[in-house]
Amino acid sequence: MRYKMTPEYRQYLLKKKGVTQKQIAQDLGISQMSVSKDMHDDPRSHRTRCYIAKKLGMPVDQVFPDYYSRPPRRTTSKRATTAV
Repeated sequence: MRYKMTPEYRQYLLKKKGVTQKQIAQDLGISQMSVSKDMHDDPRSHRTRCYIAKKLGMPVDQVFPDYYSRPPRRTTSKRATTAV
């Protein structure tokens, strides 16, 4: 059975592995709030998300599917659009 990867389910999986957000924050040298924001789909740090996925033993795009399945935003500078 496959579950939708919600913030609550990520937290459940971490607890099941015996890992806390506090430990992740200490390992990465960041605040607990930064870890919490990444856990709750408020994009902050790719590094943090990769570390969380590593702790869960899963690919980062599977742990955070909503974030990594979106196509990248297209950026266009004003200079590029006026040059045409």
